[in-house]
Amino acid sequence: MSEIFLSWKNKDLAVRANGEQEYVWVEPNDGKTSSAVRISELSNKLPDRKSNAIIVGDGFDVVEALADQTDFFENGVRLVYVDPPYNTNADVACYKDDLDRSMWLGMLRDRLSALKPHLAADASIWVHLDDCEVHRARLVFDEVFGEEAFVSSVIWQKRTTRESRAAFSSNHDTILVYAPAGAKAWKASRNLLPKDASGLTNRDDDPRGPWADAPFTAPGIRPAQQYRIKTPSGRVLTPPRGRSWYATEPTFKKLLLENRIWFPKGGDGSPRLKLFNDQLRGLVPFTIWGSSETGTNDDAKRHLLSLFPTSSVFDTPKPEELIERIVHVASNEGDLVVDIFAGSGTTGAVAQKMGRRWLLAERNLHTVEKFTFPRLQAVIDGHDTGGITNALNWKGGGSFEVAYVPPKFGSGHSTEDLESLERLALPLSAKRRVA
Repeated sequence: MSEIFLSWKNKDLAVRANGEQEYVWVEPNDGKTSSAVRISELSNKLPDRKSNAIIVGDGFDVVEALADQTDFFENGVRLVYVDPPYNTNADVACYKDDLDRSMWLGMLRDRLSALKPHLAADASIWVHLDDCEVHRARLVFDEVFGEEAFVSSVIWQKRTTRESRAAFSSNHDTILVYAPAGAKAWKASRNLLPKDASGLTNRDDDPRGPWADAPFTAPGIRPAQQYRIKTPSGRVLTPPRGRSWYATEPTFKKLLLENRIWFPKGGDGSPRLKLFNDQLRGLVPFTIWGSSETGTNDDAKRHLLSLFPTSSVFDTPKPEELIERIVHVASNEGDLVVDIFAGSGTTGAVAQKMGRRWLLAERNLHTVEKFTFPRLQAVIDGHDTGGITNALNWKGGGSFEVAYVPPKFGSGHSTEDLESLERLALPLSAKRRVA
């Protein structure tokens, strides 16, 4: 199969941050580009391989600075989740959503390319987009990670209301999932979804409690699994055509003695295997995620309003339930989760509640001051009662560092702005000393 590449203007150039909002094209080997980007601590300590961190700065610069100056990525990044600007020309206050398409494609490519060397062997990358650029973005990711790294497109139901003024009422986003090791290898390390135990019943008053049942057959003809089974009603059964019983006859008899075989239809039906809650295998994730399980933009907005009742919050924040599912499937406790378009900090909040390490990078200092920092502080202090807090019985705990990486081009933040954030961040160090 011949490879297909997407071409765009200035594809051979790098896209670097130019101040807090703008980007600029530069030669990849430009002397300015190859000079080191420095990271400055704001909470009296630079992040290290044991830290969580909020860093003010462009994702490209942040990854570069952390790799050059710290051991933050020493154990590898297990999960990257990014919810970048969708490039829809929307009126968004905290970031530019109207980039030239070529610059948007280069911007996303370069930031994911910067992360690529720091990914763990079993890492995955989840990129959240809408219909505007997702088809072009997929070709870019094929170039960065390889076509064989594509795992799936997840469709998330972002809203349940209908937009009657549109040709179609769009109620979904797409999350592209890539794993550099390839889908087959990644499948061996990803986690299954918990099976819902609410549907278990106890139809025979088993003292071990409620159970589910599964067919006691298997595909194919296996001589050792071709035998007769007599039902309680007296019927003699053989396996259906082209199938075998699930286990050999000695195993069947053992299961029967253990009351692990169920005969439906009053004892006249084909045997079924009883499965108790601790024996249920998890579920392979579907590619369509409904709002009843993973929440909507409106759910996330209500959560933010509960945390910031006097502020105008993000229009399309992502619910913690959605990020929880991604973090669950793609990582384990102690793994590093990275989000380089942090916004209100949902990824960090969920990662903290789920026992993961996390890194958030956000260019807009005022977004960090107004939302990201206070939200994560509320999580640490146990004051965030929304999202997945109750489901996980989260009571607070942990810590994080705050740092700043100036852009390579253009002016950085003013001294006054940084001092304002530093005044917020310094009490973190005091709390650690007290603890």
